[in-house]
This record gives sequence, C-alpha cells and structure tokens, in this order.
Amino acid sequence: MASSTGDNMAVNVKPVQLQLSAVVFAISAFLIIQIGSFLIWELFVDPKHGFWKFYPQPFGVYLFWGILVLVFLGFNCGMSGFSRLGQPKCGLISTILTVILSFGIPALLIYGYGMMDPAFSPVKNAGHGAAGLIVLIGFFGFGVLPTGMGGWPWSDAGLEQPLTGIAQIFVGFLLTTVGYVLLIYPNLASWTAPDRVLMSLPTSIGWYYSVIVAWLTTFLILDNWPWSAFGSRARVALASFFGNFLLGTLIYYAFLAMLKSFLIPAEALAKIAAAINLWPAQLGVWIAFWLIFWPNVAGNPPTSLDPHVNRLVRFVFTWGLGILSFLVYMHWFAVKVLHEAEIVPGFGGDPLTWVDLLNYVMLIYAVYFGFYPLTKKE
Repeated sequence: MASSTGDNMAVNVKPVQLQLSAVVFAISAFLIIQIGSFLIWELFVDPKHGFWKFYPQPFGVYLFWGILVLVFLGFNCGMSGFSRLGQPKCGLISTILTVILSFGIPALLIYGYGMMDPAFSPVKNAGHGAAGLIVLIGFFGFGVLPTGMGGWPWSDAGLEQPLTGIAQIFVGFLLTTVGYVLLIYPNLASWTAPDRVLMSLPTSIGWYYSVIVAWLTTFLILDNWPWSAFGSRARVALASFFGNFLLGTLIYYAFLAMLKSFLIPAEALAKIAAAINLWPAQLGVWIAFWLIFWPNVAGNPPTSLDPHVNRLVRFVFTWGLGILSFLVYMHWFAVKVLHEAEIVPGFGGDPLTWVDLLNYVMLIYAVYFGFYPLTKKE
C-alpha cells in the first residue's frame, strides 16, 4: 500500500521490458488482477462451475490469512531479503512462502488448538470462521503500524529491517489479540451468551471494517491527513491509531444509512434483518479495493493540484467507484458471473470473499512482483 507518504513501503525492483503510459499501465494491471482472480475463482471457489468448490470455506480462511501474511512480509518487514532478488524470482518465492504460511497458520489453529477449544473446532467449519476473523482484526492491527503510524517508535529509535519488522509484528500480535478477545471471541466461545458480549458479531465485523476503511482512506488517499497535521511523529502516529477508530465509527453509521436508504432493496433488507449491521463491511470492502488500487496501480491521481483539491478528487473517485462496484456486483456480477446465491431475486452475493480475492491478487502483483513485466514510462 505505497503512497506519497509511504515511500518506505515501496518494493524496489529493476526496470522491466514492457514500458507503458500511466493510463495503459493502470488498465493493463487492472485486467491482469481481474483475470487472475477470476481464474482462481473458477478453479477453487465457483459454487456452480468450480473444479473444487471450496466456497465459502475453507477457501475463505486461507485467503484471509494469505492477506495477513502478505502484510507481515510486504509492509511490516518491507520485503526485507526478498527485494534483493530479481523478478520474477522475488515474486515467485514470496508468493510460495505466503501460500505455505497461509495454509499452515490456520491449520495449526483449527486442527491443533481447535482440539481444545470448540470455537476453533474443524467440525462444520466452525474453526474456519473463527480463524478467519483473526485476519479482520489483524489487518488494521498489523497494517497501521508501518503506514499511518510511520513505523513509530522503532523508526525513531534507529532500528532497521528486519528488526523493525519483527518489532511491528510483535506489537501487532498484541493489538490483534486484544481486539479479537474484546470483539470476536466472546461471540464464538461456548461459555458466553449474546447478552454478555461487547458487540454482536455482525456489529463487530461491520464496525471494525469501517475502521479499516477510515485507515486506508486517510493514509492512501488523503496523504495521512488529518493525522499528519498533529506535528511530531509520535503525535501523528497516535492520532492515526486512535483517530481512525473515531472516524471509522462515523463511517459505520454513514454506511448503514446509505445501505438502508438506497443501496439495498427493501425486500432484501427485510430478509437480512438484524444482520444489516455486518453490511458496512460488504460495502467497505469494495471501497477498500479502490482505495488500494488508486495509489498502488493508478499512481494516486491527481497529484499536481492544490493538496486539498488532490485529496478531495481522489476521495470522490475512490468512494464513488466503490459504491458503483457494490451495486454492479450485488445486482448482476455476483449471481450471474460468480454464481453466488441470491438474497432476493436480482440481488445477492457475498462481496467479502470475491473482493478480498481481488485485493490479495492485486497486492501480490504490486508488492511481490512489482507489476512484472509491466513498468510505467518515466
């Protein structure tokens, strides 16, 4: 998730042979991401045509952990050790390691720890959901450290990779554990009841994903504004961490209002009922795709206007494309192309699985492969 404020996250790769203009580069990379994701879907996921049909589980848990492992290697550790390799060797080795870990870590949770804790049991895929939701908490818990927080305090202490990455992973583990124990685990454990949880599971997922949208928006699209206005690196880091929870809460209620008023048909709302509190995540994941795509693939235009105008235009484009993508997906693409189940006639699908696959493929292509064999003309 590189941006004008996150140069430390960029992967250094040697120039490659196919040079394209910025627009053609973005379109070409977009098509590669879409086609690659669709091929994976057809092989492993598609409920109707898939060769293996691992939808929604266990495909979901391995997909989500693949994203988190990518955060470990690509952002916390800054591709330390891998970036010295030429392409496509760097991309291939990083991807293979990510796939191995994305299967190995949840397998230990489900088939190891799950033998002691029913919440993580492999029976009826209960543990797949519990293990996958760790990634929901961890994506922000690990991801905000090298991005919005700028690697503070380890960068100020003079630590370099891989030590700063190890420190971030350790702290990210603590943050993720706290978030999971507070928001997720009480909803899954056998010793709790619905009236003894901090938030219901749908509310926890919808609200926390709104926090993720706040973080990606402020860091990637708004140049870490408004947190960057807080002065010192320490204040900026703390403002980014806590401020995204406050902003994410506002986004959560804004998403709910949009979903209830015009994004979801009335008959679908009636069927979704109380689970509507989860749906800010379903809308948010589409906006997140464009928030990641815009700086990493498209170059974060515009960049030459007044900074406030740049940010406003980026915000309108990314959020607008996210809302439009949500509508196209729910009213057509999910059911007609991906063969997901309808909620009501003409409206259906589960964006979290498909769009996270898009995000996973996009980040692998951008971070691990450095868009090999494409490059932008200077």
